[in-house]
Amino acid sequence: MRRCLSAPAFRSRGFTLLELLVVLVLAAITVSVVGAGGQAFMERSRYNQTVRDVSSQLNKARALSVQEGRSVTVTYQPEIRKLVVDGRESLGVPESLVVQWEAIERNPRSGKGAVAAGEPIFVFNSDGGARGGRLAVLRGGQGVTFRVNWLLGTVEQGMAVPQS
Repeated sequence: MRRCLSAPAFRSRGFTLLELLVVLVLAAITVSVVGAGGQAFMERSRYNQTVRDVSSQLNKARALSVQEGRSVTVTYQPEIRKLVVDGRESLGVPESLVVQWEAIERNPRSGKGAVAAGEPIFVFNSDGGARGGRLAVLRGGQGVTFRVNWLLGTVEQGMAVPQS
């Protein structure tokens, strides 16, 4: 029972070209699926963060009006896509989101439903009350609408219905 010393006991094996190609194809498919899902996640994340930021800015405006004992105005400027609180604090809205708003007072000469840029959307009073229109942030036809309670001055959120 002798072994032949000239022949190796085992052969070293590597990956074949076919095995490497299969692994590369699977990796490419995985990257393409995860990449598309990652983009959708980022868009949802931007939308959710914008809704939280708008709510936060409106609540800060209410607190500022009560704290300083004066009215604080909130406007939206569509040219620069910014929500402006009291003429100084601003919040940028991503291009991928649609913003709809109704001002407190409409200009009768601006046409039906048109609102001039810089008209007040919400005014928070020093006594805690508020008056205002509506501000909606939409993503893909669905979104959140913001209104203020005139008596308590609280910011209310609801489901947005897209305007036609």
